[in-house]
Amino acid sequence: MWQDKLMTIAAIGFVYSLIPQIILNYNELTVMMSWQTIIITCIGLYIFTICMFTLKLWSTAIINLFTAICWTIILIQKVIYL
Repeated sequence: MWQDKLMTIAAIGFVYSLIPQIILNYNELTVMMSWQTIIITCIGLYIFTICMFTLKLWSTAIINLFTAICWTIILIQKVIYL
C-alpha cells in the first residue's frame, strides 16, 4: 500500500530528528521541553502505533514505535535531569 510507504518515510524523518535532541539532552543534562509536550506526544504516538498495527500497516507501526520509544527516552531524561 502506497500510504504505508509514505507514512514510513515521514516517520523515519521524525526518528532521525529526535536522535540529536536525545544526544543534546544527554550532553547538557537538561531537557528544554515542557512536560505537557512530552507526555501528550508519547501517548499519541503509542495510540497511533496501536492503530497502525490493527490496520496491518506494519512498517509504519514499527517506525512509529521507534519514534514513541525516542520520546519515552526524552521523558526519562526529563525525570532524571530535574
